[in-house]
Amino acid sequence: MKHIFVLIDALIVGLAAFIVMLLLKSSLMIDISNYKLIPFLIIPIIFTNGVFGLKGLYSTQISNLKKYYILFESIAIVSLVFAIIAFLFYPEFVVLVALYTLLVLLMTVFVRLCADIYNKFFKPVKNVLIVGAGQDGKLIAEEIKQRPELKLNVVGFLDDNMNNIEDEDSSIKILGLTCDSEAVIKDNDVKIVIIAVKSRMDSDILTDLVKGTPLGVKVWRMYRFYEKITQKFLVSKMSVNWLFYDCVRRKALFYAYLKRVCDIFSSIAILILTLPFSIIAAIGIKLSDLGPIFFTQTRIGKFGKPFKMIKFRTMYQDKVTDDFDDDLAEVQSDDKRIMPFCKILRKFHIDEIPQMINVLRGDMSIVGPRPVREEVYYENKENIPFWECRNWVRPGWCGWQQLNVNEPTAEQRMGYDLYYIKHQNLIWDIYLFIRYACKVIIGKARGK
Repeated sequence: MKHIFVLIDALIVGLAAFIVMLLLKSSLMIDISNYKLIPFLIIPIIFTNGVFGLKGLYSTQISNLKKYYILFESIAIVSLVFAIIAFLFYPEFVVLVALYTLLVLLMTVFVRLCADIYNKFFKPVKNVLIVGAGQDGKLIAEEIKQRPELKLNVVGFLDDNMNNIEDEDSSIKILGLTCDSEAVIKDNDVKIVIIAVKSRMDSDILTDLVKGTPLGVKVWRMYRFYEKITQKFLVSKMSVNWLFYDCVRRKALFYAYLKRVCDIFSSIAILILTLPFSIIAAIGIKLSDLGPIFFTQTRIGKFGKPFKMIKFRTMYQDKVTDDFDDDLAEVQSDDKRIMPFCKILRKFHIDEIPQMINVLRGDMSIVGPRPVREEVYYENKENIPFWECRNWVRPGWCGWQQLNVNEPTAEQRMGYDLYYIKHQNLIWDIYLFIRYACKVIIGKARGK
């Protein structure tokens, strides 16, 4: 659905830009030749849709109210940038910028209102049948029930395991065995079948499902459907095995080399661009309590290798213990341990600029799972299966988890981190970096 909105928004922006172009030609008597028409249409589309994407407008995890707020905020940003450019170079075009903004706002809001009305009142509910009433089957059923906006209705389970049938404790009923799939699918008008069987299915079960599943019924593996609706990785032995093959394929190795090159150039650029802020931060910290400028702490990197992560010190020297975790979200802005000058450093994440040195050294990457302390790593490694899998890649300055949840549990952190590892690519890295950088600039990047 989000790809449809990207396309519709691009058409809306192109139409608004075309209308403004016509006014330029007719009302203001400005001659715009055909070869100038293409960039006149393409630039607003790229910029406006880019702002929409970076602000998270196309995320499937946002509520309707927040969606419209993000839409208004994004269009305001676009309007402000275009208005400044027009004011500086073409003052007579400022009115046309206002018209462009109004057209884009009205049309995008109208499209989304129509989509919301359709989803709420007219979108048909699709019936879902889950094969396997075990732990995975009940998990995906619960995830679907928690998302009524998906318009999915779990009609029941199929299961050949008599223990699951006898010990059934779910509100969703087991409708039969896999050999009953044809009748169950037909009687319940099932449109989606989710395979939630952990063990390898034998040929008889597979034959029953192939024979009983009509063409046109969408069939999903459970862990893929879980990723689709939650945008998190389902941690199980089967899914982690698949993650292994994704990580060692030749394409992934090429990506790792390319990403390292990008990390080096990006970290150098960030250090140069932020040098004035770093100098001010260093002077301010030194004058605050005459203590050290930097705060270092051992974190766990790729394949469990420890390294010293560097930050600007933002707390009084005598207030910080060795086991203090400066990445925890419960450190509030009014915490008495934070030096007054350093509150603004934390708000805009200026204290994290020295981590670009870690990136240059190869300890970290610009984008990746957030590194944790040694104690946290080893504790979770003992208690959470496959925890060390999140360290198959270099830890990052920013990541997928930070854009989705501010105070993650260990399980949530791992789910988002492994989702990133599975789907990582250079374009997505650039998108995540720009989106997080935008949050940092406006002081809204709360999660670390």
